[in-house]
Amino acid sequence: MTKGILIMMLFNRDRDRPWKFTLTTVLFLVVAYFVKVQNAYVDFLDSSIIDVIQKNQPEWKTLLYRGVTSLAEPKLAIIWALILAFLLWGFKFKIPALWCLATLAGGDVIAALVKKFVARARPSTHLAIDDGFSFPSGHVFGTFLIIAMIWVVLLPMIAHAWKAWLLRIILIVWMGLVMISRIYLNAHFPTDTIGAILLAYLWLQVAEGLYIRFAPMMQNWPLLKRSEI
Repeated sequence: MTKGILIMMLFNRDRDRPWKFTLTTVLFLVVAYFVKVQNAYVDFLDSSIIDVIQKNQPEWKTLLYRGVTSLAEPKLAIIWALILAFLLWGFKFKIPALWCLATLAGGDVIAALVKKFVARARPSTHLAIDDGFSFPSGHVFGTFLIIAMIWVVLLPMIAHAWKAWLLRIILIVWMGLVMISRIYLNAHFPTDTIGAILLAYLWLQVAEGLYIRFAPMMQNWPLLKRSEI
């Protein structure tokens, strides 16, 4: 399999990327603005979704979502990224490995800056362990980026179509569970999770664009000469 094919498989030169970037930017800025100004429609949307998700709270469901949210901790996202990068590096995908680490690190910085700017307080009944500002959700943001890395780097390497589709379904279900768990446990408002998805997707478009631009150049670096891209 040639390097040229690998580039197309892992990071397609998407002509629609500028539109995706622009549309996602607009949507995120709209959500962030209405959240920051405490818009009444946002409050209504949040309360309506919260009522549905928290309507029934049997013990098994609480235990399930506590387990989900524990596995989706932002600190654990760093570990998942390191494991993924380690595996990629071992199979001579050194540049994709560095991309994964840089994408998560850069994304965490951006999410932290947005949190401070919007400065939204968490739900009044949140647990003491969930401190800091609420928008966007760090759990959802980090989980989305880890899933995106698996989606764009590992999925193209799976030879059997049914295995790739099974993994896609698992990743989508996991993303949904993480979003619901943060709302169910009163750690975030629903719009915090929506904002996290939009911001993570926006940053992903930037990260992929940077990879396409600089990955071929990085192959000339001594440490990365034998890296696949």
